[in-house]
Amino acid sequence: MVARFVSLFLLGALIGSEGASWNERALTVESVRSAPRALSRIQPLDQTASSGSFETLRRIGFEAFYNLDYEEARKCFERLAADFPEHPAGPLYLATHAWIEWLNRTRRLQAGIYINPAFYAQSEARVSEEEHQRFRAYIERAIERAEARLRANEDDVEARYFLGAAYAVLAGYEATVLRKFFSALRNGFRAVREHREVLRRDPQFADAKLTVGLYEYIVGSLPLAVRILVALGGIRGSREQGIELLEEAARSGRYVADDARTLLIAVYYREGRFPEALHLLEELIARYPRNYLFGLERANLLMRIGERAEAVRAFEDLLAQPTYRETEDLIRHQYAEVLFQSGYKQAALHHFRRVVAMDDAHADLKTLAHLRIGQILDLRGERRAAQAQYRLVLQREDVLDAHEQARRYLRKPYSESSR
Repeated sequence: MVARFVSLFLLGALIGSEGASWNERALTVESVRSAPRALSRIQPLDQTASSGSFETLRRIGFEAFYNLDYEEARKCFERLAADFPEHPAGPLYLATHAWIEWLNRTRRLQAGIYINPAFYAQSEARVSEEEHQRFRAYIERAIERAEARLRANEDDVEARYFLGAAYAVLAGYEATVLRKFFSALRNGFRAVREHREVLRRDPQFADAKLTVGLYEYIVGSLPLAVRILVALGGIRGSREQGIELLEEAARSGRYVADDARTLLIAVYYREGRFPEALHLLEELIARYPRNYLFGLERANLLMRIGERAEAVRAFEDLLAQPTYRETEDLIRHQYAEVLFQSGYKQAALHHFRRVVAMDDAHADLKTLAHLRIGQILDLRGERRAAQAQYRLVLQREDVLDAHEQARRYLRKPYSESSR
């Protein structure tokens, strides 16, 4: 599902931002616990012929969700909730749908959002009260149903896994939508604790290895001084063991194989295992051809490892596909952002200008594009033109910390050392 790609973005933010503080890194650990398709391992309470209907609805729903067909996915999950009213799967999948559909609609499914430290500076939530209450109702119902199964049988590892997964989705929502990072941290730890208990009771439960493996890798990747500090609080991790657990989940997970592969892309990138990362991306592109996010991440990766010509072709191919026309603003903005970060300022300027010229581009992307245009113009010595762009940013609704940056660069020109 798309939620897996959000996990990849958040993991990329954590392990790819060398200048991030430990607080930023640690808070992000728990927001990446969202692997909603993995949650579907649990079987329906009625193990009769209806289980086929359950599995059919689950499979079709997630196939649609991962191909970004939110309407079809929602219908399947609503049917699942109606046909199996005591099962936590329906409400959990509907909560996940509400969360990820909001991220997609607000153009928050791009790596740049979570790599940008400004994401962690902005604290206000921008979700409507109606949408927030819908998510809360679904996730609370899922938790209640999983807990009811555990009250009936504390040895029910499937229910415990499902409970941890629900807390993982809640943590992801709180981090990416509400920006309540400490609450996300708390709920993320709850998810890890439940999944560790699943593995204690059933070491072959490969699906639970995804959450635990990701935790191990991230904590194990912290700087040595920080690892020593957090170890005093009982927080320990191993990068090598984390990778091994993720790979086991990819090989043996009944439902989490694609979740693990998606997260391994970011891990392999950080470890310098670029051919393996590209191989996994190409597998997922072939499996989910309507999901432009995999193609976008492949293009990003190619640019960041220096394959500029191939990366440009990949971005241009995405822009040329009619099926991706509705998300042209996000693709073009990400194209421009990667060019900017890679040092190709003139090419980036062209695409940022295309974004602000689009009538139907998302307002947040236009604001961020105006900010980048001002920065590039400052680098070119066009101070008055740059200041005009910063003033445009201040006239628009704030996004991340765009207003604060615009005011800063109105006072003092942007420079490479400002990054």
